[in-house]
Amino acid sequence: MSNAELRDRIGSFSFQKCRRGSQGFSRVLLQLFGFLGHGKSSFINTCKYVWEDMGFSNIAQASDDDEGHTMVRITYPLTRTITLVDNRGFCKMGSYETGEIFAQLGNLLPLDTPVEWNEGFGLANRIVEAENLVKVSDFIVPIFLYSAKKGICAEDEDELLELIVTARDLTGVYPIVVLTNKSSEKTTDVTRKFKNLGVERIFALENYTLEDHRKSASKHQEVLRFLYEVIKDVEFQVSQPRNPEEEMTERKTFVLRYIHHNDLKIQFQRKEIKALKEQSLLKEKLKQQKEKYEQIFQEDKRKVEEEIRKLEEEFEAQKLHRQARPSNYIGRPNPANLQSIKIPNQKKRRARLF
Repeated sequence: MSNAELRDRIGSFSFQKCRRGSQGFSRVLLQLFGFLGHGKSSFINTCKYVWEDMGFSNIAQASDDDEGHTMVRITYPLTRTITLVDNRGFCKMGSYETGEIFAQLGNLLPLDTPVEWNEGFGLANRIVEAENLVKVSDFIVPIFLYSAKKGICAEDEDELLELIVTARDLTGVYPIVVLTNKSSEKTTDVTRKFKNLGVERIFALENYTLEDHRKSASKHQEVLRFLYEVIKDVEFQVSQPRNPEEEMTERKTFVLRYIHHNDLKIQFQRKEIKALKEQSLLKEKLKQQKEKYEQIFQEDKRKVEEEIRKLEEEFEAQKLHRQARPSNYIGRPNPANLQSIKIPNQKKRRARLF
C-alpha cells in the first residue's frame, strides 16, 4: 500500500463507518506511556511532522537527555478522530508513580492538566473528583514506547511483563510496542525479548529530531504503517459489542484496586526497609560494643603484661645483685648445714659432773 493510500485510510477513519456503528465512541486516544527518556515526546513530533507534511517543529518539547521533561498530560490531535496523548514517564514499576500512570492510561484523569504524583487516597480522591471531567467516548489504545538502545537485561523482563499485562488488563487492548532508535545494534535482541513477553505488534523506527529532520520516505512510511495498523486494530475491537460507560467503570474499579494493592505493597516494603535499618543499627551497635570490649581487654592485657615485665626485671635485678656479693660473705646460715653441727650429749655431761 502506498503512502497516499495509507493516508487516505487513516484520515477517513470514523467510528460511524465501523460494522456496529460508533457504539458510543467518538475518538481514538493513542495513550503513549513508558519510562523516562525513551522518546515519547520525540515520537509525537515525528507523527505530527509526517502526518501534517509541513515544517518540522519541536511541538512536544523533546530533549536530548534521558531525564524526561513531560510535566503536563498534553493531547496532540492528528485527525478528527485520532489524538496522541503524551503521558508523563516513570522511573520504575512498583513505585507509587505507576498508580498515577495507570490512572492516566485508563483515561481516569483530565487531559491537558499538570501531572501530580500522589500516593494512595490522594490519587483515589483525584480519580473520583475527575468523573465529570473525562470523556467516556474515548477509545483507548495503549502505546508503549521503549528505546532500543537501552537494551533489556534479564532483571528487567519481569518488570516489563507486569507493565504490559497490567496495561492490557486495564484497557482490554494488548499494548502496541514502538521501539525508538531503530538503528541501535540492540534492536534485534530487544524485539526478540518483547516477542517472548507475548507482544504481538512491535514497530521499530527512527524519530525525526531538531538535528536530523530531513524527510525520508522510509521514515514516513514506518509512521504511516504504524497509524494504519492502529486503525485496523480499533476496527477489529469495535466489531464486537462494546459499552463505553461500563468500560470506564471497569477501568476505574481496576485502578482503584491496583492503587490499594500497590499502597499496601509499598507500606510493607517500607516496614521491611525500616526493620532492616533497625537490624543494621543493632548490628552496628553490637559491633561497637564488641570493639569497645576488645579495646578494654587489650588494655587490661597490656597492663598485666607490663606488670609481669616489671616483676621479671625486678627478679633479674635481685639475681644479679646476689651474684655480685663477695665470696666470704656468710650471710644467714643455711638450714641444711645446721644438721651437720654436733651438739654434746647433755646426759653424759651430767654424769661426769657427779
